[in-house]
Amino acid sequence: MSLSSLFDRRVRGFRVVELVCLSLLLALVLGVYMAKTFAGRERAQIADVERQIEDEKIRVRLLKAEVAYLEQPRRIEQLAAGLHLTPIKPDHETTEDALIDVARHRAPVTASTSAAAPAPSATDAASAEAPDATADDYPAPEGQR
Repeated sequence: MSLSSLFDRRVRGFRVVELVCLSLLLALVLGVYMAKTFAGRERAQIADVERQIEDEKIRVRLLKAEVAYLEQPRRIEQLAAGLHLTPIKPDHETTEDALIDVARHRAPVTASTSAAAPAPSATDAASAEAPDATADDYPAPEGQR
């Protein structure tokens, strides 16, 4: 079977080459149609995402404007004056690292300094019910054995 016989062979009145070319043409047309359909969907999704981005940019601008309004010193001063707040004294300011030291050196609250006695906590109630520790409960230091 030679190549020229392939071009001359007929099936139901059509040459085999014409049937192969017609099949390729139909496959190409279908492929282009599918590609355009998918590209149209992608284009619509891209347009939707771009619209969402623009909406979010507008929202960000509005939120920044609201923050700028809320942080105005004059407004904060008016709110503080309405609540009878005063500026913090320099001796009451501290850094984050010094907060632990402030908590350790804080004077314990007594009944005379506080207006109302604090309510007992669950650990206070448990310690009130626990018996007192005896010398046998704790091991003696190694130097005293």
